[in-house]
Amino acid sequence: MKKLVGLMLAVMMALTVMLPITAMAEEPVTISFFDKNSGVRTFDDPVAKALEERTGIKLALESPSGNPGEKLSLMLAGQNYPDIVLMDRGSDIVNQYIEANALVNLSDYLDQMPNVVAMYGDTLNKTRYTDGNNYYLSNWYGYDPDPVTGFICRYDYMIELVGQERADSAEPFRWSEFKALLQKFKDTNPDVTSPLVIGDPGSGIINGMFAGMNSLYPYYVHEGKLYFTVRDPQFMDAIHQMNELYREGLLDPEWTSNNQELRNQKLSNNGVFAYGGSYWDTWTPSASLLASQNENAEYLAYKVIPDDATSADLPLSGRSSLGWDAIAITKNCKNVEAAVKFIDYCASQEGQDLLLWGIEGQDWEFVNGVRTPIGDIVARYQADPSNVVDQTGITKWTWFVKNDVHPDDGTTCRIWFNEKDRSATFAYRNLTNGYYDSAEFANLEPAGSTLEALMYQGVIDVFDQYYPRMVNAPTVEQCDALYNEMVSAMENAGMSDIEAYMTDVYFARLALWGLEPVASK
Repeated sequence: MKKLVGLMLAVMMALTVMLPITAMAEEPVTISFFDKNSGVRTFDDPVAKALEERTGIKLALESPSGNPGEKLSLMLAGQNYPDIVLMDRGSDIVNQYIEANALVNLSDYLDQMPNVVAMYGDTLNKTRYTDGNNYYLSNWYGYDPDPVTGFICRYDYMIELVGQERADSAEPFRWSEFKALLQKFKDTNPDVTSPLVIGDPGSGIINGMFAGMNSLYPYYVHEGKLYFTVRDPQFMDAIHQMNELYREGLLDPEWTSNNQELRNQKLSNNGVFAYGGSYWDTWTPSASLLASQNENAEYLAYKVIPDDATSADLPLSGRSSLGWDAIAITKNCKNVEAAVKFIDYCASQEGQDLLLWGIEGQDWEFVNGVRTPIGDIVARYQADPSNVVDQTGITKWTWFVKNDVHPDDGTTCRIWFNEKDRSATFAYRNLTNGYYDSAEFANLEPAGSTLEALMYQGVIDVFDQYYPRMVNAPTVEQCDALYNEMVSAMENAGMSDIEAYMTDVYFARLALWGLEPVASK
């Protein structure tokens, strides 16, 4: 009897120990994730739930409240960063995390990420740190020939000015022809103060439309050296165009202070003929105008080329194939293998289809081997994008996104672009032959608190000071005089030394990648 009781107690004790372990093994692993782009969105939509089910990993998103860049810096200083962080790839914050030994060396785990290796390909070579290792994966990587920059014009006004046939034509406008349209619009609408609106001036290069129209790249590459764009002989062609518009009352006089809110406010009112910038910048104003005005009261994209141009191929849409964001696993991650598993699934074609197309059989299906949206999901998105994204979860979480078409059926990587509305149709038709990969120019600038970084910032500060003054100059002569002053001041701030520094970085990068300069003149 004693032996029997002892055996029963032993079995009960074993079961007591085993049951909690078994239950714990069935619970999903939780990974904390800081995404600078996520805002206050909750991770509870259909796509989020499907992602957790497929990976067996539960995400705990950390909201990037306030300034995400500042929060990333504070997390680094306190070493209280989460398991995975998504940062601005173009910011020095990535190098700061790497140099602080805060990130896991992903090169050690690539053999566990076959989907990453297959999907990223040569991008992994281009995102290596100076020690030859990969500490992050790009987001929105790959060549992205989607149209971006152009003169986005009110379609109903364009019809009034040039007629229906010309308004619907894919033929580019010459600069003098387009300028005449701005003048004609102003003459027929005497109360108008800004026929052309452009966005905020930015830093380091002039408005993208004028830069592209004059074949200006982020930097000027000439005879084996890299220079600031102000050295490019065509730089002043662009400045003269803007200055001419300003002096003749055709450019919005408040162009230097146009943030997104003010820009949308102006474009939503009658009295603006064109906007110089990305075609998607006008979607919100167009929606307002279509609801309040008429069926043609929306902004559509047109290409404008120089009068003496022999080709419509212009560098209008410079974007880096290395992407916008950097996603990394931090040294605080307790379960790196789980984080690696999650990343590899998200980066896979199946994972990308879940994130960017939704759930197969619910949001999309294969029809004759082609991915096809189900029902009116795309039309609902075009009518109310924010709510549809939140409801479905499609493109709500954009991680490890590859800019490409599906290799098996040629459909776009995002379901929303599978059916183009009029705005996208015009942009894809009219803003062709303008893409170039700006990856070779990315992050050439000295960073941190080094002497070179301080000199670089001083040079940029001079440019930012003179750029609006040149555009707003009352005469061409004063515009040119300001340019000469600016170049002299930039030289005094150390421009030549910084150009020499960036030239070394630039050509060392191209040698590593095995490339020739794309913009050499």
